[in-house]
Amino acid sequence: MTRALITDPIHDGATDPVLVWNREEATWWCLFVHRRANTKIGGPARIGRCHGSQVAVASSADGGGSWLYRGTLDLPVEPGLNTFWGPDVLCHDGVYHLFVTFIRGVPDDPAWDTHGRPSPWRREVHHLTSADLWKWTHGSRLDLGTDHAVDPYVHPLPEGGFGLWFKDEARGGSIWLAVSPDLDEWKVEGRALADWHEGPAVFTLGGFAWMLAESRSGPAVYRSDDMREWEPRGGLAVPGDVPRQPYVQPFSEDRAHILYYAQTGRDSFGEEVPTAGQASDIRAAELALVGGDLECRTASALRLTGGASAIRRPPAASTSSP
Repeated sequence: MTRALITDPIHDGATDPVLVWNREEATWWCLFVHRRANTKIGGPARIGRCHGSQVAVASSADGGGSWLYRGTLDLPVEPGLNTFWGPDVLCHDGVYHLFVTFIRGVPDDPAWDTHGRPSPWRREVHHLTSADLWKWTHGSRLDLGTDHAVDPYVHPLPEGGFGLWFKDEARGGSIWLAVSPDLDEWKVEGRALADWHEGPAVFTLGGFAWMLAESRSGPAVYRSDDMREWEPRGGLAVPGDVPRQPYVQPFSEDRAHILYYAQTGRDSFGEEVPTAGQASDIRAAELALVGGDLECRTASALRLTGGASAIRRPPAASTSSP
């Protein structure tokens, strides 16, 4: 089992990591979700522990070697205690753009458990902007043709503009693509992956676009020339762990870091939490491109360099398959 990279000192429930370079501080930030794993909830253990979750921040000034917990972000979507899942953030033209799943309030009943089926609780993707990663302005709720959109992930497209991949829980948990010229106006283009997946992470490595997403049998790998047609390339095994909600940060032409959360069932004192199995921390490993496919070779400390490496770039206009 790999060691924890980032732990949650408040709730023992760090999930859904994403990295961003903070140019003002010249530090790396990891945004993650505060799942309330160590909170006792009356009655049967329900989804309340996964709701009421805020987006938290840890920062690193040494390229990912050590991390400092900094607190939570004030995201002005609606008043009150609400639920945020699966943040994604990128910088474009000097502005930070945050896309995040929003659920009103703190639902706590069995109807949450959709696993690809509609429920009474709307899931929405909202867009916020910031000049410094601390103070956020609400832009809009994205119209994605569904009331059950979760896990947004944004990446530049080869032809220009941006793609946003998301899971639609009202349509079997399939992954869909929306496109935008400017990160503000979005249009759903179609389905990207037909089967149940969640937590899509899109990145480029070796001149190709890749998507890594959870499936019912673990992380699934897909490759594409155009970010439209995705070719299955098998699964991804991370030694010693069952990785959840993967995020990938390339650091060379054929190497990348994968961040993910792993469920531990125990808090930072080693004691079983009230909802055993839900305590979690964030870990990292190294991905290598070998013979045209991805392999998880070794557990790895991060080796993050400056802000240029944080820029998400589209795949090369032309590639040759190995």
